[in-house]
Amino acid sequence: MEDKPLILLVDDVPVNLHVLAAALKSSYRIKTATSGAAALELVQREDRPQLILLDVMMPGMSGIEVLRRLRENPDTRDIPVIFVSADTSEQSQLDGLDLGAEDYLTKPVVTSVLLARVRNLIQRKQAETQLRLAAHVFEHSGEAIMITDRDNRIIEVNPAFTRLTGYALADVVGQDPRLLASGRTTREDYLGMWRSIRERNFWQGEIWDRNKDGGIYPKLLTITVVRNARGDIDYHIASFADISEQKAAEERIRYVAHHDPLTGLPNRLHLQIVLEQVVAVARRERTEVALMFIDLDRFKVINDTLGHNIGDGLLVEVARRLKSCVRESDVVARLGGDEFVVVLNGDRVIQAAANVAEKILNGFSPSFQVEGHALHTTPSIGISCIPRTATTSTR
Repeated sequence: MEDKPLILLVDDVPVNLHVLAAALKSSYRIKTATSGAAALELVQREDRPQLILLDVMMPGMSGIEVLRRLRENPDTRDIPVIFVSADTSEQSQLDGLDLGAEDYLTKPVVTSVLLARVRNLIQRKQAETQLRLAAHVFEHSGEAIMITDRDNRIIEVNPAFTRLTGYALADVVGQDPRLLASGRTTREDYLGMWRSIRERNFWQGEIWDRNKDGGIYPKLLTITVVRNARGDIDYHIASFADISEQKAAEERIRYVAHHDPLTGLPNRLHLQIVLEQVVAVARRERTEVALMFIDLDRFKVINDTLGHNIGDGLLVEVARRLKSCVRESDVVARLGGDEFVVVLNGDRVIQAAANVAEKILNGFSPSFQVEGHALHTTPSIGISCIPRTATTSTR
């Protein structure tokens, strides 16, 4: 099968190759070479072996010289090598080990020993490869990574953590990650997070943290746990990224969806949401809601004769004056064209609506100055009060 590890057997005696191949072929893919030169040519191919069993004493080029050349080549220097030799002298073994041979087998090879040495070496090399990969990911990840022990004390952080938070490992080692807390995440949120970690070994969500300089930022946090054979937690691994830009983009999209692009006032969609909310409150608290519908007299004449730019400028000034006539808690919205709505809620809104209408009429008395034009318009105002029994708003 193609997923079996590939082993290169190198020996100038074919019968020795046959013995080794017979012992290994059920578990591994096998290639063979009867000289050092042939072995070096094979390892340069795309399908490189994961292990080489190399005879030490061969004519022409010894196994020692083959290993030296393997280690000099960046493409082959990490291929593990087990020497196989009839020479049992200590010096022969030291020569091979000094060059980086991982193990030494003596001829005649005992099959059980051969299989155990090969299996253990390949497994160890695979584990080392995984560790190098994990270390590379940890070191070069764009996300901040923090590792804590079973008591949730920080034991390791990566460079991205330092870039994001401003804290180096020396600043945080041995500390609880709560030093990053901003105070904006609720206790209930933290309780839910730890419940998920205990029960599911995983949690992901958004929280607000504080960096070393005191800046508060939102982050997307993922926490997983590493448990030992007894099922106890040994480590917590947290990875997170600053999502400030994403949040800002979402807020801009939300604002555009709910506000008039010309005046910045809430639009028809936002007005509908507000009305649903204030009507629900009025019903619960037995208060009233007043809606004031406002359109502008002579606006079409101004817009048609002076141009849309002037008309738009007039609408912006009208929106500003309307807002100046109401409380901060009241809502001024633009339905479209020259139509506006004011929403008032609370006690005695009928009288309040009458007072606001008078303020609006007086506020429109001075001319509107738009690009050197003194413009005059008066508002037509209709007032509707939603009774205490009302349950829905009117579109």
